[in-house]
Amino acid sequence: MYGSISIKKRLLWSSIALTSMLLAGCGSNGQNTNSTSTDTTAANSSTNGTAAGGDVKSVTIGYTPTIVLPQPLVGLQKGEYAKQVPGVTFGSTLYEAGSGVIEALRSGVIDIGASGPYPALKAYAKSGDIVLLANAANGGTELMVSKSGPVKTIKDLKGKAVGVNQVGSTVDAMVRYNLLQAGLKPDTDVRIVQVAPGEQAATLQGGQIAGVAAPAPWPSQVAAKGNGRPLIDWKQILDNGNYSAGSIYTTKKFADAHPDFIKKFVAAHQAITDALNKDRTKGDADVLAAWSAVSKKTLDPAVAKAAFATIKYTTDPDPKNLQRFADIAFQVGVLKKKADLTGFVYTAK
Repeated sequence: MYGSISIKKRLLWSSIALTSMLLAGCGSNGQNTNSTSTDTTAANSSTNGTAAGGDVKSVTIGYTPTIVLPQPLVGLQKGEYAKQVPGVTFGSTLYEAGSGVIEALRSGVIDIGASGPYPALKAYAKSGDIVLLANAANGGTELMVSKSGPVKTIKDLKGKAVGVNQVGSTVDAMVRYNLLQAGLKPDTDVRIVQVAPGEQAATLQGGQIAGVAAPAPWPSQVAAKGNGRPLIDWKQILDNGNYSAGSIYTTKKFADAHPDFIKKFVAAHQAITDALNKDRTKGDADVLAAWSAVSKKTLDPAVAKAAFATIKYTTDPDPKNLQRFADIAFQVGVLKKKADLTGFVYTAK
């Protein structure tokens, strides 16, 4: 039998998810939060605004606010994009999850998107219209269980339930992959349910489910507030931690129409990343401050330190890593057919 989860509690989780998924990011199904924030150095931005001759004058970035997307946070909240690409106005729109970002890109509401890698990867695999500009960060995902609970190995999850930040997300796929590797069938041997990241600590501590998984900073919050420990830590969950947690992408149409801007934007993305890595203590503090400003939330210093220790800021969109993600997505059923990601990583002409 699966762990007992009342209908009332499951409905409550669904209600909570609508608000707290704003903080989670890295999902694949979601809606526009209908809240916008603009770079303080560049108010009055308009989407896809261009001057005669095609020079980009204003750009809107749509993203899921999470610390595994540090560049959009710092780039927009601290005005780094405007500094790095003078003459361009940068605005932003927040989304609960990556699917909302993809929809906004395709409809022309935004120009650049940022979320976990799966939404863009799935969009390219299906239609070929979304291209990857850069990676944002690696690592951060952990499967947490109760310190005092009976689960000691992955196989101990048989007959129990695991909560993920969002069904169909990057995190969900990695959890399913690890279950399969242990000989367990997701949704048959182990029930996968959706639990908003901000509620995972309380849910695990309350005993409703046996494990929870989400991107940083939430596993560290579960450890501190929910009496949790990693059953599979951020390195063990896939490829010693060398997996993409955040991606920057756009439509192929926009990239092809504005190659000069894309080159400048990618260079700005790299410059922000280099600055964050040059002094990680200061860089982490800047990212946390920007995240708090957007999310209106704060983290205990110990939780923040533990969370940032599980992620690496990087721009490298490793094609082999991405193809492995696509293969795993097919294996666990996120993709309906095998995908060839040749051409997914965009190279400006």
